[in-house]
This record gives sequence, structure tokens and C-alpha cells, in this order.
Amino acid sequence: MSEPIRELTFFGKIMRALIPLLLILGGGAAWSYFKATAPVMKKGAPQRQTVTVETRKAQVGTPRVFIYAMGTVTPAKEVTLKAQVSGTVQLVNERFVPGSLVAKGEELLHLDPADYQVSVKKAQSALENAKAALAIEQGNQNIAREELRVLSEMTSRKVAQTDLALRKPQLAQAQADVTSAEADLTQARLNLSRTQINAPFNAIILDRSVNMGTYVGSQEDLVTLAGIDEFWIEAVVPLDEMAYIDLSYPGGCPVTIVSQAGTGTWEGRVVQATGRLSDASRMATIIVAVANPLGTPDHPCARPLMIDDYVNVEITGQALENVVELPRSALKDNDTVWIIQNNTLDIRKVTLAWKGTNNVYIEAGVAKGEEVVVSSLDTPVQGMSLKTLDSLEQHLNVSEKKEASDSGHAGNQTGRVVTPESAPNKG
Repeated sequence: MSEPIRELTFFGKIMRALIPLLLILGGGAAWSYFKATAPVMKKGAPQRQTVTVETRKAQVGTPRVFIYAMGTVTPAKEVTLKAQVSGTVQLVNERFVPGSLVAKGEELLHLDPADYQVSVKKAQSALENAKAALAIEQGNQNIAREELRVLSEMTSRKVAQTDLALRKPQLAQAQADVTSAEADLTQARLNLSRTQINAPFNAIILDRSVNMGTYVGSQEDLVTLAGIDEFWIEAVVPLDEMAYIDLSYPGGCPVTIVSQAGTGTWEGRVVQATGRLSDASRMATIIVAVANPLGTPDHPCARPLMIDDYVNVEITGQALENVVELPRSALKDNDTVWIIQNNTLDIRKVTLAWKGTNNVYIEAGVAKGEEVVVSSLDTPVQGMSLKTLDSLEQHLNVSEKKEASDSGHAGNQTGRVVTPESAPNKG
């Protein structure tokens, strides 16, 4: 059998109705309490934030600009010596190897001179014969002249003294033979001298084509030389920077050269603009001369400038009149700079005279003595409050000195020693 359902009493019914009402009243009371005791946010004026920046004081001067370029080292003089006579290489200089330095006039090769010595002797003999024939013909001419004189005295008729009768053609021929023999002797001696091949200038041996015992014919390549008194650097410069290179500078604009592959620094000078544009970059080409890049044959350089090396060049350009020189970090977007005026930021447009790799030169827009911001700002706004790094450091130094002074004064008071003489007399 199912258990009978019990009915609520009167008190139970009242409690069932009151409990929800009590919960509602309690929630309302709690809400009123928290609302009454909640903190009240008071509106106030926003505080202005001051940003500390690094500055540089503008100074007006007359600096020289520096133009940076790249180029390739080439020899100023390069020649391939050819044999002017044929023969067998009989003697080779001990320094006849690529990379060796040789002095002007130094013998490099010697061809077998025997055939040419014989030719000289033959030419000398031919000259002596021609001179003897000339002397004989001069005697014959004198005899012919005397014979004509005697013949004229023996006859009543006047004998004509023709050139043929006086043997003038024969004498001219004998004189021509002497001249020809002298020329042959000169040529024979010249050919003999050409068996000795000497360096035409102070040079480095780039390449050799023969060696001991090689037979060479006339006009055959022997050795390739490059002059070491001067190297050239063909550097490319943007067209808008060419105007700042003073080509009339006495001795050429000074240039500092640094190798990209090796080590070492060399000094040079701009000697000429080639007047043509580089095919690859469409920039102007200039020639920089470097004196004694390898040293001398007797005293080679410890760090030579190598041919075909790729180098950086720093060219000292023209001077700029009355400009403000600032670090590159001072120039901001759209050719503007940041100036501190009355501890606020002034974003100012400027006119540039020159923009270098590390520095910029301002022609107008910045006055002498103004503080220019060289550090960066996340969100620069015209008129924002700024403080210089120098003023912040001065403030910190003053604070530290004041704290040290206060600490020393307090130490003197708390650290006072009471002596019997200074103790109060208690009577």
C-alpha cells in the first residue's frame, strides 16, 4: 500500500511563502550596502608626461664632405714584351717568375747572340770595302780632272768638263755604297742589342711565355709586365656627387683606400674623370692614382695593394660653407629634425646641403646653439614635453650631493662623543 501524503501545517505554509521574500530582501539590502560603501573615482586633470632624450648642440662650420665609392685596382701601365729578333733563350733572370718585382733596365732574357755577332762583323767588313772603294773613286776623280786640264792645254779647242768626264756619277755611287754599308752595320748592331730583353720600367711580372732553351720567333710574346710606380683604381660615383669632387685640387683630391678582401690602408688622389658612365650601374667613373702600391724592387711592401682587388675609397670633397654638421641619427623622416624649445618638441623641416654615411650637413632650418634631438621617440608629437639627458644627469648629481650632505650632518649629530669635560655638571 502507498504511504498517505501529509499536508503542511499552517506554520509550514507561512514559512514556504516567507523564505523567497526574505532572500529577495537580503539581496536588496546587500546591494544597497555595497553601493553605499563603493569608492568614488574623482576626475582630475591628466598629468603631462616628460620624455628624456639625448641632444646635440648645433654648431656652424665649414667642413669638407666625404664621398664613398667602390672600385677595382688596375695597373696604370701594362705591356707585353715581344721578341724583335728570333733566337733561342740563352739566359733567364733569376726573378723571371710571376709576382717578382724588377727594376727599370734590368735584364730579363738573353737570346743567343752568335748569329747577330756574325752579322755585325760582315757589316763592318762591307763598310770598310765601301770606304776603300770611295777613296779609290775620289782618286780616280782627281786623275780625270788632271787629264782634262792637260788635254785642254795641248789642243786649241776647249774640252768640256762634263760630269761623266769628271766621274761624278761614279763618286756618288761610291758614297751611296758607304752610306748603305753604315746603315747595314747600324741594323746589325741593333739586332744584336735586341737579343737582350730589359724591363722598360719598374714592374711586376704578371705572366711569362718562355723559359730557358725556348726558341722564339720575331713578334712572339715573351713576358707581360705591369708598372709598380703607380696603380689606378677605377671607382664609380653617383652623378649627383660628382659636383663635390674638386678635380682642380692641387695634386688631386686626397683619397683613402681600404681593401674589401685583405688588410691595409693606402693613400691616393683623384687624377681624372673618364667622361663615361659605367655600363652596369650607370654611374660616373673616376680614376684614383696610388703611388708605389707594391713598394720598390729592393724594398717590397709588407701589405701590397693587389691588382684586381675590390676596394672602398673615401674621397675628400669640397668644403661646405656655413652649415650645421649633425650625426645621421638627427635626420628624421621627410628631411625633418627635432628641436627642443622651452622643453617642448619642435618638428622642423630643414634644407640639406649634403647627406653622408655618418653625418648630415644642414644648410637652413637649424640655428647655431639650438638643441637637436639625436635619440629616437616612439610617437613624436609637436609640442610634447621633453627633458634632455644632460639636465637629468645634473638633477641626479644635485640630489646625490644633497643626500650625502644630509647624511653627513646627521652622522655628526648622532655620532657625537660625550667626554667628561663636555658632560653636564650635576653639581
